[in-house]
Amino acid sequence: MYIACPECDTKFVVTPEQIGKHGRKVKCSKCAHIWHQKLADQVRIEPLITQPIIATPLGNGINLPALLPIKIQPYLYAMPIVMIGLIIFMLIMVFPNGLGINTLLNNTTLSIKDVQIQNQTELEKITVSYKIHNTADKTVKMPLVRIRLFDKNNRIVKSLIDDHTNIDMSPNQFIEIKTEFVPAPSSTDSIDIMIGNKIDFILR
Repeated sequence: MYIACPECDTKFVVTPEQIGKHGRKVKCSKCAHIWHQKLADQVRIEPLITQPIIATPLGNGINLPALLPIKIQPYLYAMPIVMIGLIIFMLIMVFPNGLGINTLLNNTTLSIKDVQIQNQTELEKITVSYKIHNTADKTVKMPLVRIRLFDKNNRIVKSLIDDHTNIDMSPNQFIEIKTEFVPAPSSTDSIDIMIGNKIDFILR
């Protein structure tokens, strides 16, 4: 089939397979103009023939255009990296202990006791008091404590992490902690307290 440069009207000979059914960008070898060439409506790409075809030389009098490579969008290169990251994240979510990741989600030696909540609406303050109990027979580090305030629709309105990891807890020791939310959201309906580490707080 013949195609012509829209800029200088130079004619070229190409095959429908080179252009493809969706067209492609080509560059004129005479004036360097670039355009998107499509197949004519009456041109069809024939099915691939498995038998070898003997090529016929076109001769010196026929110009050939420079077929430019089909451009791949940059975001397509990032897709494999995103998929691998998603798979790793899912594995961490499902098998944190099996992957050797430090987590306190299944810890039975540390627990929260004697939770008390004082809501002083006139001062816009909520005070949360609780005790951390170490039931292990060895000294352990104090965990992080996350406190979250929820509204009636179970949406988080405020979150805070108490960091007392510099404290060593002796066997069977209780440590009492008091946390204040000032100002406290007036829409607070319930409170959630969780012990763990940064990985635990990402997983839950």
